[in-house]
Amino acid sequence: MARHGESKHFKRSTVTNSLVIPRKKYKYYVKPFPGKHSDKQGVSILGFLRDVLKVADNAREARYLIKAGLVSVDGKRVHEEKYVVGFSDVVKLKDDYFLVWLSDNGKIISVKQDEKVEGKKVKIMSKHKGKGSKDILFTSDARNIVYDKADVQINDSVILDLENGKIKDKIPFEQGKEIIVFNGKNAGKTGKIKEINGYSVLISGKDGDFVSSIKSCMAL
Repeated sequence: MARHGESKHFKRSTVTNSLVIPRKKYKYYVKPFPGKHSDKQGVSILGFLRDVLKVADNAREARYLIKAGLVSVDGKRVHEEKYVVGFSDVVKLKDDYFLVWLSDNGKIISVKQDEKVEGKKVKIMSKHKGKGSKDILFTSDARNIVYDKADVQINDSVILDLENGKIKDKIPFEQGKEIIVFNGKNAGKTGKIKEINGYSVLISGKDGDFVSSIKSCMAL
């Protein structure tokens, strides 16, 4: 029998480990559209509203919030329930702002913000030369930013203005900086950079030192 395209849902047993879902509650789970986060690191906005924020008791209530235009991600209104959200995204629900973050054991959580959020922190994953003297920066949330200064390096973090997408500030990736691991077996762990050695970094955490890939860490 012929296949009719890619599956629109996950089996419950294959849902990403970064999402806390009550056991035996769902046989299938909404699969997010491809986007700035992989389906191993992100979750559909419907799942986020229902199972992380817990502002909806079921999928129908979550769909109502989305279709009513009450949900925005990174300053843009979301209309599709399968829109993917993940680490460092800013979700607005009505007049409240929530930062998508990771718990100590790498689970997706929400952190309610006390005031309006106008900026977002992302990591510079790569850097390429564009036209003239401008650089093209590729970020951890899959943005391409044209930048005309030379003061941002690969692995640094930058704070983006959510209104225009431009860089407001930068945080260098260097010894002594606070960081969080956002991918891999140490996801969710935080600490200070103790030593940078090639493609890995030695981190001083609350439970002792540990090593992680530089690409999996973001300076705070």
